[in-house]
Amino acid sequence: MLHVRFSCGALSRGAVMLFCSAALTARAWDYEGHRIVTELALSTLPADFPAFTLSAGARERIAFLSGEPDRWRNTVDLPFRHANEPDHYIDLDDLPLFGLDPDSVSPFRYEFMAQLVQGRLARPTNFPPIDPLKNADKTRELVGFLPWTITEWHAKLKSAFGYLRAFQEHGGTADEIANAQANVVYAMGVLSHFVADAAQPLHTTKHYNGWVGPNPHGYTTNRSFHRWIDAGFIQKTGMRAQPLRSRLRPARVLADPRWPGLSTNIFPAMMAYVQETARLVEPLYRLEKARRLSSYE
Repeated sequence: MLHVRFSCGALSRGAVMLFCSAALTARAWDYEGHRIVTELALSTLPADFPAFTLSAGARERIAFLSGEPDRWRNTVDLPFRHANEPDHYIDLDDLPLFGLDPDSVSPFRYEFMAQLVQGRLARPTNFPPIDPLKNADKTRELVGFLPWTITEWHAKLKSAFGYLRAFQEHGGTADEIANAQANVVYAMGVLSHFVADAAQPLHTTKHYNGWVGPNPHGYTTNRSFHRWIDAGFIQKTGMRAQPLRSRLRPARVLADPRWPGLSTNIFPAMMAYVQETARLVEPLYRLEKARRLSSYE
């Protein structure tokens, strides 16, 4: 069980790992799936977590906000699509095309983008021309930013807790404290979305919607596979949060001797998290091939 004091660092590090540990118990999500993951994460919060996050209204708000980043995707505004779409995935298996390794890429989003450009320029034969008619939002050149997005929203949650504490300890008005609490709830909800995305194997691979390229094992190439895992399978099986609670692992403060700088940069842990999820890509396809998943034809 996680033990926390009301401090910016402890609360925020705990919150992201609470969502991570809960997300690992369920692995594919439309809005209902995201709600399940978030409700499970909230159920692991210790009793001494700030009371305002434990109210029924706050829990419902956080669960609702767990679907917000997907609602942002339902837009015709190309600049917004360009900014938002890559935040939901990372095609780890494409990094070698750029001469990059997931354990050595920059933790800084824009520096990583420069690494992509440098890798593309150094290896032009790895990158066939992109059909502009299929690239209106200019995202086909990218491999995704999911671990960066989690890292950044974790920092936003830390900031929100920090300013809440400042208002509480230094004479903030009731309205200022209430608004600061609302900011914490918002960051928790959005962060939960991306942590749950990173628990879905198809959000970590170029094979995100059916196998692409050489396919010696004969995995499905059905272009509805992702949609089925995200939504249809959950609906078909009637998945709910309550039966999954027994499978939750205890939450813990994020700490690992391999990454001594986690207090200011959790990126190495988040990249390790998505790599752990990526190891489930082929097992998921094997389940489909063995007809262990309900039909989606």
